[in-house]
Amino acid sequence: MQPTSSMNEEFLKKWQMGLQIFRPSIDNTSVHERKKAIKLSADVAMASLRKGTTCWSRALIEKTATEDNFLVRQMLSGIKAETLINKKLPKKTVCHRKIVRRSKKILRRKSKSASEEAAAKAKRLVKRRTQGLRNVVPGGELMSNDVLLLQETLDYIVSLQTQVNVMRSIVDAAEAEIER
Repeated sequence: MQPTSSMNEEFLKKWQMGLQIFRPSIDNTSVHERKKAIKLSADVAMASLRKGTTCWSRALIEKTATEDNFLVRQMLSGIKAETLINKKLPKKTVCHRKIVRRSKKILRRKSKSASEEAAAKAKRLVKRRTQGLRNVVPGGELMSNDVLLLQETLDYIVSLQTQVNVMRSIVDAAEAEIER
């Protein structure tokens, strides 16, 4: 799945709008604050492309709304910003540590054949990798369904590719301007 040129154009428009909103506050700030503003506006632009239809976009909107509510409202104009900002994500389920430890001990006690051990090892590997995905994708820790997690991950990757393509084209244009 490659991002389309219309996605690139839409992202660029929304990102520019976010940077223009931040412009007055960026001029007299440190490099760290500028980087934070650029990242924040890029995140909101990327999430607004999906209009809150994916878990990762809602998670990014919720995260950025707590940091800069004005920016989010401005960039999400026309997408029912209030409903997206105020929409709560499902709570993460928490297991008690003692219960988890006890169940793992019980599973270890049972003797297993070689094929069962290989299957268990593969299952642990998949579980570890899935947990890694949950940590990387915004809102991933709230998804209990692995299929949904993979779909969201693919969609998030396409959005990140869009962001990278736009940033590359900006850098290429700036380098071409410098060479003149």
